[in-house]
Amino acid sequence: MPKETFIKLKEEKKKQITDAFLREFAVKTYDEASISMVVKQLGIAKGSVYQYFNDKLDLFMYLVGESVAVKSRYTASLKREDYSDFWTYFSDLYVYGFQFDDENPLQSHFLHNLTQNLNSPSIKHLYNELLSQVVTGFEKMAEYEVQEGLFRSDIPVKTQGFFLYKIGISIQEQLEVTGVINPKESIKTQQPVYFGKKNDLMEVVADYIKLAKPAFDKN
Repeated sequence: MPKETFIKLKEEKKKQITDAFLREFAVKTYDEASISMVVKQLGIAKGSVYQYFNDKLDLFMYLVGESVAVKSRYTASLKREDYSDFWTYFSDLYVYGFQFDDENPLQSHFLHNLTQNLNSPSIKHLYNELLSQVVTGFEKMAEYEVQEGLFRSDIPVKTQGFFLYKIGISIQEQLEVTGVINPKESIKTQQPVYFGKKNDLMEVVADYIKLAKPAFDKN
């Protein structure tokens, strides 16, 4: 958590510092990211950062929390009970996710690179902890569908939840591998990860839904 000295900063200064470190961790792994480089760009003393945060990990976890909170403000506005089926809801999560990316490119880039950061040797112990939290969210989605009689009940909820999580990862990886998105380039030009690629994104989402729907839905 940031120290009181950071919390009391003017919003403009806080945003300037936050944005600079979001960019640094979005283009590098945790171990490669340099506090010295960022403070030099900001024109502040390196010691200032440690007046605001306990250490590098404290700063990083603040960025994780802030980015997740911003994205949640978009996706949390969707209520599953407002949809007649899970897959329309699932598709709309990407519509709202695209809007998050379009309006908050730095946070989006940071989250896009989060797995790479968590695979850094010095913080790899956090990977399973954070992954477990994410997968638990998908398990709850699957559990709701099973309880409503919409998802099959012969496959454990834990398996279904993890499969849903991997679908999301696969969509992102396919778009990157096929060159539809290029985060390393788009962040240089300060563009969103999915800039101008909404149709491509939603087409791939629709394809994955076609594949996944028969596997999950109760006959």
